[in-house]
Amino acid sequence: MKRPSLSLRRFRLSPHAHWLLLGLATLLPVLDLLLPSSLGLCVSMRPIFILAIMGIALNILIGYTGLLNLGMAAFMAIGVYAYAIATCDIYPFHLGFWAGCLVSIGVTGAAGFLLGLPAIRLRGDYLALVTLGFGEIVQDVLRNLEPITKGQQGINPLPGPSLFGCELGADHPLGSYYLFLGVLILVVGLVRNLERSRLGRRWVAIREDELASASLGIEPIKVKLSAFAI
Repeated sequence: MKRPSLSLRRFRLSPHAHWLLLGLATLLPVLDLLLPSSLGLCVSMRPIFILAIMGIALNILIGYTGLLNLGMAAFMAIGVYAYAIATCDIYPFHLGFWAGCLVSIGVTGAAGFLLGLPAIRLRGDYLALVTLGFGEIVQDVLRNLEPITKGQQGINPLPGPSLFGCELGADHPLGSYYLFLGVLILVVGLVRNLERSRLGRRWVAIREDELASASLGIEPIKVKLSAFAI
C-alpha cells in the first residue's frame, strides 16, 4: 500500500496583511488612550517586540540554514551585558545609548562567530547539545562573575534612549513603544533583504542539501558561520 505523501507549504502573509498589521501596531497607543481605563498596551508590547526580534534571529539559523540552535538566550544575555558595561556609569566607558547598541551588536556577533568555529561541523542533535550547553555556561558565568557583571544584583542605572533630544526611556512609554516598533520593522526589512540575497539563497541551499551545495562551490563552513554571526 502506497503511503500518502505530505507536503508542507510555507505560510506567507499577503502584502495587504503586512500593511494592515503595521497600521494596527502604529495605532495601538491611540486605542489605549481612547479606552476608559488604560490597559498599558505600550508597556506590555515592548517585551513582545523583543521576543519577535529574537524569533527572527532564530529563524535565520533554524528556518533558513537548518541549524538547530538552543542557545539564543545566551546571545541575548551577552548583548545585554555588553551594552550595560559600555554605558553604565560604574564602568570607565560611559558610552551613550546608540554607541552602546553598536558595541552590543559587535560583541554578540563576535560571540556567535566564535561559538560557530568549533560547533559548525556538528549536525542535528549534536549541534543542539553544544548550543544548549553554551547557554548554560553563559548563564553561570554571568551569575558568578560578580566583579564585572554584579551577579544577582544586576547593572544599573543604564541610560535610556534619546532621539533628537527627546527621551524615549521607560518613563516615556509612548516614545519607547515607537522606538521598539521601529527597530522591529528595521530588523524585518534587513532579514527580508538577506533572504532574497545571494547569501540567503546559500543558507537555503545548505539547509536543503549540504553535500550538493558543496559540490556546486558553496562553502558550508563560511555560510554557517555567517548565519551564526548575523
